[in-house]
Amino acid sequence: MKSIIELLLAGPIMVGDVRGAKAEIAKRFDKSDKNAPPQLFGIYKVHLELLADGASVQLTVFLDGNTDATAFAQRMDLKRGEIVAVSVNRVEQKFGVRRVSCNPADIHRLNASDVAALRAAGNTQIGN
Repeated sequence: MKSIIELLLAGPIMVGDVRGAKAEIAKRFDKSDKNAPPQLFGIYKVHLELLADGASVQLTVFLDGNTDATAFAQRMDLKRGEIVAVSVNRVEQKFGVRRVSCNPADIHRLNASDVAALRAAGNTQIGN
């Protein structure tokens, strides 16, 4: 529980269940120079199901230009069913889907004791 409290002190977090993750290569075009080649950069997309209400969230991690997206995906090695806490930078809702972005270092796997403490705290009723 201590790691979750430290994350909360750092800023807003989302805690969710991983439903899928993949690495992609994206292109960005320079609108000022029509002849310039596209800028390629890696993104890592994770689909989460929030523990609080079961809503689906699309998490996008924007990687640096020199970071390989597939190498980052292998290093993260997120499997379906793992519980993660994400320190979010931006949250928006578009076409009924919550979209969240964060930095590469803001995804934290929770260990079994933290997950058990979260589930126990969710089952208690306040005021009784």
